Amino acid sequence: MSNINFLHEWTKDGLNLQGVHWESKKKDVCIVCIHGMSGNIIENYFAEVLGQNLSKNEFGFIFGHNRGYNHINDIKTRKKSDDSGNKTKRIGVVYERFEESVYDIDLWVNTAKRIGYKKIILMGHSLGCNKVINYYSKKNPEGIVAIILASPPDMVGLTKIDKYQPNHKEMLQEAKKNVANNEPRKILDSLWEWYWISSQTFLDISEDNCSADNLPLLRNPASFPQLAKLDVPILAFSGENDDIAIRSLKKDLELIEKKAVNCPNFTSKILKGANHNYENKENELANMILNWIKKLHI
Repeated sequence: MSNINFLHEWTKDGLNLQGVHWESKKKDVCIVCIHGMSGNIIENYFAEVLGQNLSKNEFGFIFGHNRGYNHINDIKTRKKSDDSGNKTKRIGVVYERFEESVYDIDLWVNTAKRIGYKKIILMGHSLGCNKVINYYSKKNPEGIVAIILASPPDMVGLTKIDKYQPNHKEMLQEAKKNVANNEPRKILDSLWEWYWISSQTFLDISEDNCSADNLPLLRNPASFPQLAKLDVPILAFSGENDDIAIRSLKKDLELIEKKAVNCPNFTSKILKGANHNYENKENELANMILNWIKKLHI
């Protein structure tokens, strides 16, 4: 266990986020993982198994929390409190702003560089995929040599499908009304899937052409502008039993490949017998990613 380090780092906008680093002595390639909605290192067991396997093969791995970890959280800020501690900001899935995820990803990419890694593979899981695509398309950061999209969703499209959210239109109206009334943090009256969520947060991930709408599989416009800016090798995959399909998992991945027009090397996989979080298939997931990285010869 000596190759594991806990990280406590500051974002540029003054939040203290935690991460876990599985070390590689070579300090050559590091995979930086951005979790999805309410994700965290305690419950995303696949990340622990992945980190162990990568580290054994001399690849670094950083699982970095973003401000959307857990349903709700109080994140330490730089401002001092009356008891000589730190004031906090309440965020989590309930209140996070999608655009602010750029700060979080930037933090972990820069942390990997500071530790000494020369090449970075940026990995997103679920909503983390949309965050990674948004980040790369806007920052075009140096040092990122490949991208992994693990269970990539059409966030906006999924909210429109009746079996997922039959009252989508009503929720959208309610959220817009609350924001117009200067109540962006007001919680919506009904659950979104299994989340209580604030009005502005809901709009951030459910309106057409919002920043999170970068895998618009349901609308299927002529181009996916953010995705089209990804100019490094991509591995995209879903678990066979995942419930995020718009058409089918295979067709969705094929469409993502088609729209990734500047990607020089696109690989897609369906992980047999796996669900959205790869429960009981963690080792198969790790082997798939490890084999793909080795074939890149980076």
